[in-house]
Amino acid sequence: MAYVDQPLGEFLALVAEPTPAPGGGAVAAVTAALAAGLVAMAGPENPDAVDSLGRRAAGLADEDAAAYSEVVQARRAGTSVTDALTRATEVPLEIAATAAEIARCAAEVFRTGRPSVRGDVRTALLLAEAATRSAAALVEINVEAGGGSSDLVDRARAHIDAARKARELAGG
Repeated sequence: MAYVDQPLGEFLALVAEPTPAPGGGAVAAVTAALAAGLVAMAGPENPDAVDSLGRRAAGLADEDAAAYSEVVQARRAGTSVTDALTRATEVPLEIAATAAEIARCAAEVFRTGRPSVRGDVRTALLLAEAATRSAAALVEINVEAGGGSSDLVDRARAHIDAARKARELAGG
């Protein structure tokens, strides 16, 4: 069962278990999906795009857990972890990209939307930026461990900059 299909309490319990997954990447992805939900609730001009981003973020939670589980399995088997680490780097990079785009959508809704939902949209902006930063940190950690080139870190940092700029455009 996908993480987002579980009751919230069960997901929280899974995160708290002393297991490798779900971990930081899955939590960042779910956080981005929550941010997208707030943006969708606030009524963007193009709700389908925000809904699509939210679904993508939610799916990345499971992809991240699966990718990191492959790293753990490779380490336990004593085999090369390079390919698994590279995949475990690519998924959080996609989480960062998705979350940054959610932040961009939130900034647009903040600027053009109803004043009555600004608190929700500001929350979405902050959550999306936090998800972007969290996922980007995982990219950096995994690259340092041998999971890809420094170009991936540069791309992750560019997503952080985009999310930060979105927040600043909304006066935050």
